[in-house]
Amino acid sequence: MKFPIKYIENNLVFNKDGECFAYYELVPYNYSFLSPEQKQQVHENFRQLISQNRDGKIHLLQLATEASVRDTLQRSKDLVKGSLKEIAATHIDGQAEALTETIGDNQVDYRFYIGFKLLLNDKEVTAKSIWKDISLGFQDFFNEFNEKFTGDFMHMNNAEVERFTKVAQFLADKVGRRFKIRPLNKNDFGYLLEHIHGMSGQDYEDYHFHLPRQENEHDTVIKKYDLIKPTRSLIEQKQRYLKITHGLTDSYVTYLALSDIVGELDFPGSEIFYFQQQQFNFPVDTSLNVEIVTNKKALTKVRNKKKELKDLDNHAYESNNETTRGVADALDSVDELEATLDQTKDAMYKISYVIRVSGRSLDELKKRSDQILDFYDSMNIKLVRPFGDMLGLHSEFIPASKRYMNDYIQYVTNDFIASLGFGATQALGEKEGIYVGYNVDTGRNVYIKPDIAAQGLKGTVTNALSAAFLGSLGGGKSFSNNLLVYYAVLYGAQALILDPKSERTNWAKDLDFMQDDINIVNLTSEELNRGLLDPYIILSNPKDSESLAVDTLTFLTGISSRDAERFPTLRKAIRNVTQGPQPGLLKVIDELRRENTPISMNIADHIESFTDYDFAALLFSDGTARRSIALDRKINIIQIADLVLPDADKTQDEYITVEMLSVAMLMIISTFAIDFIHSDRSMFKIVDLDEAWAFLNVSQGKTLSMKLIREGRSMNAGVYLVTQNANDLLDEKMKNNIGMKFAFRSTDITEIKNTLQFFGLDAEDEGNQQRLRSLDNGECLFQDIWGHVGVLHFDYIFEHLYHAFDTRPPQAQVSGGD
Repeated sequence: MKFPIKYIENNLVFNKDGECFAYYELVPYNYSFLSPEQKQQVHENFRQLISQNRDGKIHLLQLATEASVRDTLQRSKDLVKGSLKEIAATHIDGQAEALTETIGDNQVDYRFYIGFKLLLNDKEVTAKSIWKDISLGFQDFFNEFNEKFTGDFMHMNNAEVERFTKVAQFLADKVGRRFKIRPLNKNDFGYLLEHIHGMSGQDYEDYHFHLPRQENEHDTVIKKYDLIKPTRSLIEQKQRYLKITHGLTDSYVTYLALSDIVGELDFPGSEIFYFQQQQFNFPVDTSLNVEIVTNKKALTKVRNKKKELKDLDNHAYESNNETTRGVADALDSVDELEATLDQTKDAMYKISYVIRVSGRSLDELKKRSDQILDFYDSMNIKLVRPFGDMLGLHSEFIPASKRYMNDYIQYVTNDFIASLGFGATQALGEKEGIYVGYNVDTGRNVYIKPDIAAQGLKGTVTNALSAAFLGSLGGGKSFSNNLLVYYAVLYGAQALILDPKSERTNWAKDLDFMQDDINIVNLTSEELNRGLLDPYIILSNPKDSESLAVDTLTFLTGISSRDAERFPTLRKAIRNVTQGPQPGLLKVIDELRRENTPISMNIADHIESFTDYDFAALLFSDGTARRSIALDRKINIIQIADLVLPDADKTQDEYITVEMLSVAMLMIISTFAIDFIHSDRSMFKIVDLDEAWAFLNVSQGKTLSMKLIREGRSMNAGVYLVTQNANDLLDEKMKNNIGMKFAFRSTDITEIKNTLQFFGLDAEDEGNQQRLRSLDNGECLFQDIWGHVGVLHFDYIFEHLYHAFDTRPPQAQVSGGD
């Protein structure tokens, strides 16, 4: 059987029959958790993509490429920067050992290729164009003559390649309006060819196909041997399988062809390309060769079939026999199809659908084949393993090849092809980066680069660096948040963690190998901590200190800026303190008393009533306290052990005194965080707000959090909000500034609907609701910066990280933590 490819130039493939195909990789689109309406829209887009080609051929290929776990983690290691490189490298090496032991050296990743046969447009016939075509004809003749007698070299006319390149560019523009595509290159073709000829264990990203060429004025010359080099393997054809020896590796390969569609394929639910990604734990390749039958030809064929069926019906009537049910059903189907074709003017499609599966032994091959047969049978599709036709079906996977035989063809509409879910994916995260866990549905590793959203990469749906961790108690959100922040720091980030529950006191002990890089500031009510959170002490800029002092005191006293008497009085006192020597909040009281009016004395008494209450000493100083909270470590944790946070459903008017002081302190620290994100713009920074709902519930907290998120994007900083419900994240403006989203188990139906809506999913879809409700500990619904949604299981791997980040009380040891 001859090798069908004659020449490859960029994404163009010329075959021995004189045809030219342009191949593109269809960038996979998110399909998980979409509503039926959203799926219908994807179906319509793909139907239009198929319909725009009124003539010619289309080749769809789903290829199970391999990604080396070790190579991926090595590329991840190359991303690490900063002083913790050695510790990060140790962790990554440990991950590589654990993962390869658990899942093997390689993971399957599915890629989707689509090839279109290019047809040159009709052009005006002139003497010049006729002479040009004659010249090209002579050149092609001489090139073929040279090939025939020189044998080793392939000559390709540059002018012809140029003509097809222009057509391919026009086609790419049309396809690109509906789907994201990438033109293939020689490396893609090389990998594809070598893969179907038995190559295994090769990382897709590292593969290189050496195809030297010599170009002159009129044509380009390549060596035939270089072109067929990726196919070098020994293939032995048996009755129902091929034995392929590639290098020192033997593999057994079989091909299954679609023979019959025995029932209706209801959409949604018929997305075979999508479902088989999660159905099989072994690689499966699929080829769909499509030959377009124009509307006129299709109508002729349908009407001829109709005549045959009517003849059968009449014959049965004349011989006093009843027409069989099969003939009657076929007549109804033909009538319906004829009406549809006549009305829509759509084409028909002659398809050859072939599946390729391989195994390391014949037993493994048989088991895998049986699984595929059972799966397709459940979809009302019958597959067969043809006897003695393996090599011919093998050739259908080669780009620009023709259909091998007509025994297993089906005539379908564009609706059928569009309903197969070609390009639909369950991909999550990046190709390399921080390993955080695996996709529950596919088992594939998930990697995250928390700092790349702001780079404006093509294809991302957000440029926000912030993230949200949602879910009720005990689902694993705090544990997972800690894990991601920790790894981000190892990769070179700096973190400021606001810990109102003092759950991270043990980090310096449990993570003793990086003890010098962890700074825990424990703000207790002891006298030595007096005034440490005074706005005039904690912030270095006097103007910022004054603004924060106003926010803090108006919140504690309940004085609104609309209060025409009290607000100006308080504002004036604060301004005087700012302009004086050694400013501090206690001096505001002195300024108010100096004013000596009933209003100023009333405000002074109100403020003074807070100063000796519980841990309020942290807020009030006379200006002599020293600024001791410094952020010079990689991980900076600010803990206020005595905080009493109000319940989420409490209004501000219902706060008791200790709750008001607690929220005021969170406001001050979050303002301090704004100073933090303005340091060293070249370094990625994380501000982690645990129990974020507490200060998002008050107006001052809302303003500060929005400022943190907005300014964080330009200052290379992400705000990680850990809270219980999506509604805690306020309005759409804040939600639109959040990039990655992690939603853990929830049982309240209102919270579930809010979360699904936050993810842009159908909140009323019962399947989505049940999935969120039934998540296990450590599992979450994850949306990455590409808009992909799936269920992620966080994988800590190392026991010391489990002990360090576990936030459960000792009595309630349940897997996952909060």
